[in-house]
Amino acid sequence: MQRELSHADAERETLTKLASLDADATDAFLRLMELGQSVKDWPAVMENSERFLAVNPLLPQPYRYRARAGEELGKPEAAIESYQKLLLLDPPDPAEAHFRLARLLHTQGNPAAKRQVLQALDEAPRFRDAHRLLLEINGQQPNDNQLKQ
Repeated sequence: MQRELSHADAERETLTKLASLDADATDAFLRLMELGQSVKDWPAVMENSERFLAVNPLLPQPYRYRARAGEELGKPEAAIESYQKLLLLDPPDPAEAHFRLARLLHTQGNPAAKRQVLQALDEAPRFRDAHRLLLEINGQQPNDNQLKQ
């Protein structure tokens, strides 16, 4: 009812109470992740994604939330692991997942970044940010003329 009335704070409070009482409340965990992401409460997103995954590790949504929270909290290992698992579960937007994974791997100097960015481009050939990242990985300066061709 609070959701329909757009009372996000009251909804979050109610769901947090429910989640503390029921360790299997995956619907509550998922909604808490959504609410946390909308207000950029990344610690809450991370906590609820891990609670969800403890109950059901076979759905892609909690991995996507955990990966984003890992990126925002400066926990690249958690983000990398989550994107790798997300890709195993056939996510709705594999190009974005491959790209984000490539970017994380590149910042860590991992050569697997190139493969991931190529997979992102295989999924979405006009993905400009992926083209820029590929040029960066190859040690080239991206410019608009290269990306327009």
